[in-house]
Amino acid sequence: MERRALARLAGVASAATLLALGSWLLVADPSLGRGAPGMRQPTAGRGGQPRPLTHGYGGGYSGVCRPARWRPLTGPEMPIRRATVRCFESTGNQTGDNPALSTQAFLADASGRLTNMTKDTLRCVEGPNEGKPCMGRTDCPAGQCEDMHVLDCAADARGRAVYFIFDGNPTGQNPDLGDELFVFDTKKAELTQLTNQPGWCNGDRTKTCDKASDCGTTDSCLRATMRGDRSSSSGPVLRTGLEVSADRRLVWFLSNGDPGGNPSHALTQFVLVTKGKGKGLKVAGSAGSYCAANTANHGQACASSSDCGAICGDGMKDPTEQCDPGFGYGGGNPTTCAPGDYCVPGGLPDQCTCKTPVCGNGIVEPGEFCDGESKRCARGFTCASDCRSCVPMGSPSSAFLED
Repeated sequence: MERRALARLAGVASAATLLALGSWLLVADPSLGRGAPGMRQPTAGRGGQPRPLTHGYGGGYSGVCRPARWRPLTGPEMPIRRATVRCFESTGNQTGDNPALSTQAFLADASGRLTNMTKDTLRCVEGPNEGKPCMGRTDCPAGQCEDMHVLDCAADARGRAVYFIFDGNPTGQNPDLGDELFVFDTKKAELTQLTNQPGWCNGDRTKTCDKASDCGTTDSCLRATMRGDRSSSSGPVLRTGLEVSADRRLVWFLSNGDPGGNPSHALTQFVLVTKGKGKGLKVAGSAGSYCAANTANHGQACASSSDCGAICGDGMKDPTEQCDPGFGYGGGNPTTCAPGDYCVPGGLPDQCTCKTPVCGNGIVEPGEFCDGESKRCARGFTCASDCRSCVPMGSPSSAFLED
């Protein structure tokens, strides 16, 4: 028994060496149902990452109706048999159908045969030619010519169906270039897009969009991302949660889009039942979205910022507020506060209130230059009695000792 196990391990090691010598970069093990550590991740600002048009509060502010964190913890089930195919991404032209040298999802079997499952190309991101094929930046006015990405890949035990997540448009059904789930039938050599997740407006997550202008001038259009955030000592690690059962009856994946049953766009666990009783796509678990602590309905489930009621810090004074200067609270003197006062979050979550600076409390507040032993004064100087300037030690207007 031990000898057979050692021989099997040796065979696996030899196969890995041969694949490396043949320049086959394996980035996913379908039998385990998850990407290998070497898998490339989308660059910042691409692959469904939000591109907000405003950094303030209001309709485009995402911290009001806020998705809760979701972290997959369970490992994939071990299939009954080892998978007979492997999939990987490559920018090569091994099969002669990738002249643009863009990222493609390739399939390899035990005989050494390679298949390009996507046959896609570089595409324009942003601008009037959004989503169209390109060969360089000149093809994408007001935008970029960018590569697409294979995020994860898994297959059933027999190697009949290969499932992968891709942000390209190989079938013509993904013009917004969001993350989508595809399946490749190895027997028929057919590629099918299984999900179609439209974009949504940041301020109103129930409103779909294809571009930022669909959401108004102060909002942004977000794209679906099929991956979760698993923290580690070196930072966040992206996981798609893609798993395929040995009989390909169940396909699991994560998404913050809405392929069906996720109007709040929280990071959600989906399961696709491909055959038998209960066939179809279902929500298996969701982190949900909830109103933030600076809102009237804090902690309540929500789908958009309007569900959260009055918001302290959105720049609009609600009836329960004394003031509301917007993000940063104490940035200046709002007209609704008395001269010299400043606006702060109040005792209740949705209330912004006016506060008078207190000279001598050791806190440098708006309108003050120094306060107590704040060490903002140079050696030989101390804070004045009105906390608005530094004066020489011992002068009549000094009020504090400075170390």
